[in-house]
Amino acid sequence: MTATLAAVLGLTLAQPPAAAPDYYPLTGRTITLPIEYKGDRKGIGQVQLYASADKGQTWPLVATVLPDKTEFSYTAQKDGSYWFHIVIVDRAGKKDPPNLTTEAPAMKVLVDTVRPVVEFRGSRRTGEEVVVEWDVRDDHLNDAATKVTFRRADGPADDWREVTLPPGPRNGVRFPCGTTGPVQVRVTVADLAGNTGEGLRDIGAVGAPAPQTSVSLSGGPPAVIPPAPALTPAAVVLEPLAPAAPLAPTAPAPLPAAPAIIATPPVVNAAPPAINPTPTGAVPTFDPRTAVAPLAHGNPAPAAGPAFEASRAQVVKSLQFDLSYQVDQRGPSGISRVDLWATRDDGRSWVWWSKHAGNDPTVRVNLGIPSNTQPEGPYGFRLVPVSGAGLSDATPAPGDAPDVRVVVDITAPTVTIFPPSSDPADPTALVLQWEAADRNFGDDPITLEWSDSPTGPWRPVVGSEGPVVQVGAVGPTTARRVANTGRYAWRVPAGLPPRVYLKVTARDAAGNATEQVTREPLLIDLTKPRARITGVGAVLGPR
Repeated sequence: MTATLAAVLGLTLAQPPAAAPDYYPLTGRTITLPIEYKGDRKGIGQVQLYASADKGQTWPLVATVLPDKTEFSYTAQKDGSYWFHIVIVDRAGKKDPPNLTTEAPAMKVLVDTVRPVVEFRGSRRTGEEVVVEWDVRDDHLNDAATKVTFRRADGPADDWREVTLPPGPRNGVRFPCGTTGPVQVRVTVADLAGNTGEGLRDIGAVGAPAPQTSVSLSGGPPAVIPPAPALTPAAVVLEPLAPAAPLAPTAPAPLPAAPAIIATPPVVNAAPPAINPTPTGAVPTFDPRTAVAPLAHGNPAPAAGPAFEASRAQVVKSLQFDLSYQVDQRGPSGISRVDLWATRDDGRSWVWWSKHAGNDPTVRVNLGIPSNTQPEGPYGFRLVPVSGAGLSDATPAPGDAPDVRVVVDITAPTVTIFPPSSDPADPTALVLQWEAADRNFGDDPITLEWSDSPTGPWRPVVGSEGPVVQVGAVGPTTARRVANTGRYAWRVPAGLPPRVYLKVTARDAAGNATEQVTREPLLIDLTKPRARITGVGAVLGPR
């Protein structure tokens, strides 16, 4: 029995880029890897995913699933190349392949979330002939995708004409523009992952002083400008989206390092720690003033500020999502762009995050940029629209509350299962014990299930009060969730085998889930039979 990684979900694998023949580029850090099984799955105990961020030098185990699953989900902590391997572990613990260092990787992925930045080195003109030179900052530039267009500065805004670039490196061009008046040149670039960047260069008329008006639309905070249109955020779209907007975020100030993802196979510990039951509905809280460093801002923040209102925040499990909004007031020049401002301390300090096209109904937020080294945690956002005349409302100041609050959580809970014990207060009950941890648990995050097989089918523990006539019989399959108290008194139904496998699933408020299955079946019949003599009878005859 073997299994392979079928493909990166949502990616067409017909032809990898020529510059990286065996890598498949992605613009997001969350990777879904479907599993393609070849043969019968009955002999499989579990399927393991290994990922190497150093081109095969080390192979840490990052995820484990049961053979009833058909895909892995992996979140890269930073941009770069990642190699993947899957290993089949049979019921006896034998691994296939046994040594990853001698096998070719099952999949290679290039994660690139940074958009290219165009920087102009200079420009000049002689009559109607224009010369423009530029550089592009990007680690994985697709030079063949570079395009140059121009328009007359005093002509229609959409009258862009493409320039034919000569063979060779695309970092400069000489072309006739057909006018001695001012022109605007646009350089559009892309990298292998499909991230795009754009730069604009204004070139004055013949004989006029050269204006200093180069603009890179891949980044750079805008100047604070006078007030104009008002804008009201409407909602947060929770579905993760691949970045495709033509305008890209500029890297904000560095934040503290993000925690590394650690995945371990299921294990049953010898003994549980001391258990303090958590009340139903309890949600872990944290103070962003100490848990998350604020973003850098030009003005000092007040000495004290409001605590982050976690109860009003939406919890998401993606570093990319959309903010929908509506413009309540606009002038005849319309909206030229929308600026996104962010806070990590509920408004005590603000930083400009990115700019977006003014004709889009949504603003795409991308938190997975390299400089945001601690992307998880609370955020607040405000949008500031800019009119076609260059006017805008005031930018957020220290102390201003955000219009919308979001908590980003891309880390799955941790779960450990402990051996069950008898209940001294109820000899008919078995106490199931576990430990689950997560910063953003909601109400009743734990699901308990049992099966006579490590691969299922699984039946719910909570609510299974009736007798089990046949272990393999079809019964209720929807398990009720319980609070994360660390223990549950299970009145074991009659008819169960003496040993069963136990599965504990923990799901946080963002939807991240971790399930752990005991490696061996657990003894659930802890009852010690007792008997007593009820009387003495006469012997009526020889026996």
